[in-house]
Amino acid sequence: MDAPSSVVKTCLNILQKVPPKKTGLALGLLKDALASNPDALNELLQRVVDFPLQSAEDPVTNRLFLLCEFNRHMDSYRSPFSDTYVPPLSGDHEHLSDALATFESHSNEVWAAYTQLYYGKEALGSVYVKEVANASFLACFLVQKTVENDERLAKGQWNSAHIVHVGNVVKGSAKYRISSTLSIAIDPTSDTCVSALVSRETEEQHKVSDHHAAVHASHLENIGKLIESIEIDMRSNLDVVTIPKTREVVTGLRCQGGAAAARPAGIPIMMARPPSFKKKSGLPPGAVAMPGMGGAH
Repeated sequence: MDAPSSVVKTCLNILQKVPPKKTGLALGLLKDALASNPDALNELLQRVVDFPLQSAEDPVTNRLFLLCEFNRHMDSYRSPFSDTYVPPLSGDHEHLSDALATFESHSNEVWAAYTQLYYGKEALGSVYVKEVANASFLACFLVQKTVENDERLAKGQWNSAHIVHVGNVVKGSAKYRISSTLSIAIDPTSDTCVSALVSRETEEQHKVSDHHAAVHASHLENIGKLIESIEIDMRSNLDVVTIPKTREVVTGLRCQGGAAAARPAGIPIMMARPPSFKKKSGLPPGAVAMPGMGGAH
């Protein structure tokens, strides 16, 4: 996953300017537009996730899992818990290698603990792994948290996705390229919505264990630390740039009763600093929380 092509850059710029609640619609239109250019379409889908995330229930384990292009085959979606497709598929379909299937299963166990610890029991997290040419693998780490009828807001939703391109291990290290997108939407009242979408790309080289049995454990630890750092930076961007700018615009909309009356509830500081990944027993990245949406204390 090298630097995006000019076509994909244009698509990414469009998605950046679309309101987060309409990202899914915009992505669907871009897919149609790129139907005649499969290379560009595949590249785009390796960099973005359809927001807001949707979920389905695994008929075998009765657990919910998030839906995205990484676990989609035709019109069905694969559960990471039982390898079952919803709705059921007819005929054969591709399966992960034993090593990657084990890595995906382990990643989901750790990710589930992470989402409950830092986002609350209502949060939902899923991890999907995909084999790709000329690379070790791709992994997609997803989190969604939805709150409704909280005392501070009518509804709030957090969606985040980190698409990780893991390079082959060469001389004891591997290159990680991560495309990260964070979407937050808050409805302070039933007729008011404040939303933001932040994205970034990161590339770093990190050491990997020399022991074959510990390679995937090293990958998971490296990915976790990287995502923690990325989310801290993206949260800071929301805190320092996006939210203050929103306050400035809303406060400037003067109405009878003064600026305070014009400022919707629920806009102030939406995230708390996440605990350090390094201090949390190998759990994946720290996350950020919004009022009424749980988080570690």
